[in-house]
Amino acid sequence: MIKMKGLAGAEELNGFMDEGTEFIGELRFQNTFRIDGRLQGKVLSEHTLIVGESGQVDAEIDCAVVSIKGTVSGRVHARQRIELLSGARVQATLVSPRLVIEEGAVFQGQCDMGSASAGKGAVVAMAPLPRPASSDGRS
Repeated sequence: MIKMKGLAGAEELNGFMDEGTEFIGELRFQNTFRIDGRLQGKVLSEHTLIVGESGQVDAEIDCAVVSIKGTVSGRVHARQRIELLSGARVQATLVSPRLVIEEGAVFQGQCDMGSASAGKGAVVAMAPLPRPASSDGRS
């Protein structure tokens, strides 16, 4: 297994689909799986899915954590959280108790954070925007 630094802690990468790789079907994995290629179909796991910068996913996703920096369409269900990182392009229905959207991410679709399937205590976190300087010198 490969150790991925820069994620929440150092997670073990169980699988990797590199740029130039295409997969159609149902993907099941343990630990953390990263997609930098193209996937169409279903993704099922009790663990973490990472869609890298060059990743293109059109699927029904059901994982514990989904972290997106690439392009995703379809339906994304995450039992713990969904992260839309800067550069992400997402056109999907999102279902999760926690949603993190960084500045520079693009999201178009629906978000369900309050249903029983999303869990308790729904939270949305958005990265703060820089404050423009005022013309009179005050910030």
